[in-house]
Amino acid sequence: MFVNVSVSAAEGCKSAEVRRLQSDADRVLTGVFAEFTSASPRERQRMLEAVSDYSLQHQAHLAEFARVLETAPSELSTAAKDLHYPSTGVLLQHELGYGKSAADVLTRLGKLLESREYPVLAAAVESGTVSNQQAGVIVRKLDSWRKKQDAEFLLLADKSAVEFAEGSEDARAWKPESLEKAMRAWYYEQHPEEAELTTAEQWEQRKCFGRMLQDGRVKIDAVIPADEGAAVLQFLDANASPKARFGAPNGDPDQDQRTRTQKMADAFMLAFTTAAKTKETSTQGGAAPTLLVTVPIREIHNYAAGTPAVARVSRTQELVPVAEAAKIICDGAVQVAITDNLGNVMNLGRTQRLFTPTQRRALNATYPECATTGCDIPAVWCEVDLP
Repeated sequence: MFVNVSVSAAEGCKSAEVRRLQSDADRVLTGVFAEFTSASPRERQRMLEAVSDYSLQHQAHLAEFARVLETAPSELSTAAKDLHYPSTGVLLQHELGYGKSAADVLTRLGKLLESREYPVLAAAVESGTVSNQQAGVIVRKLDSWRKKQDAEFLLLADKSAVEFAEGSEDARAWKPESLEKAMRAWYYEQHPEEAELTTAEQWEQRKCFGRMLQDGRVKIDAVIPADEGAAVLQFLDANASPKARFGAPNGDPDQDQRTRTQKMADAFMLAFTTAAKTKETSTQGGAAPTLLVTVPIREIHNYAAGTPAVARVSRTQELVPVAEAAKIICDGAVQVAITDNLGNVMNLGRTQRLFTPTQRRALNATYPECATTGCDIPAVWCEVDLP
């Protein structure tokens, strides 16, 4: 009984010490935050460094906590199970509020501190010179290389990766997303033949597919090689910048209320509608890929009367407002079919998707500038549209 009471008292003492430390930290940090607004830039820099060091030390303690959870003697297989959790990762999710991936990283770092298979990284985690997020990136990469590289290379990679993460007087520390790229680039410098192999594999593994969502929208998923992917991102970025004119009201970026992702979606659709108009596009049934929009005659009457009207898009069989159909028809990659109320085709619109060169020259001669009222850009810059 005496032993049990002593142990309980000791446990209570340690818990109280932790709470006192937390209280002291709260008091100090609250003071720092309060003084930050009136501090000079130099003082702010010192405060920033102090708070960063404190945060990193806190992360180091969490990694050590994960190690203890994994290695402490237990009545069941692990301390986590003794505490009624199925695993250390699940315990960390519930007790620390971590997501699964973050909890898994912390669990892996705990194992690293025990095994020390990457000694430089383990020391950096232990001393708090790298964040747990950075360490998670490094250990994941090192684990993947471990399958095909010898111990000497892994030691070099371990040292180099930690140097990237810690930074130096001449180089700022790499954040986790950039750190992974830096490690990959470093690896390919050591093994350029694998970079060539990876490029070939990426090309073979390229893929793209689309599927309809329940509300009729279309979701496109694509995986493309790094260089072509970078070109696509470059195009999307250019058309999603704050100064992008494409899609902006009256071509004025200052009036554009679209979000960045909406701009990128518009640019994505632009790329496909533009490609559909080119002569290089593959044919379907001997003709260029042309979307067919079917409009029953009753819907035309409804539209003319100003009441709601719908058209059917052939590829997905979705119903869309006639007003929206009119917009895509103007893109020139669409053919319209007018049917009677029984579905019999009464009039099939033009099969020539684009104006012919002769028609274009005639229009340019008639309209030297844009035909829209108030627009004076040269006709050669304009898209030819239906009246």
